[in-house]
Amino acid sequence: MAKARSFGAKLAHEASSEGKTICPKCNSEVRKIKLIRSKKSKANTWSPKYEFVRVCKCNENDIMTGKI
Repeated sequence: MAKARSFGAKLAHEASSEGKTICPKCNSEVRKIKLIRSKKSKANTWSPKYEFVRVCKCNENDIMTGKI
């Protein structure tokens, strides 16, 4: 069973910057999200294509609207 953490410990963990990457342009945290796009195969069928993309405030609108 997992060790119970206090509310203060959870806040301290969330507020720490350890292991987080900061974008030098927009000064926001860079998050890694999983994009699922559809791709067409040689047999003319559709299947999902999974890829991980790094997102910050600089490219968030482009990724979320599908421009990239």
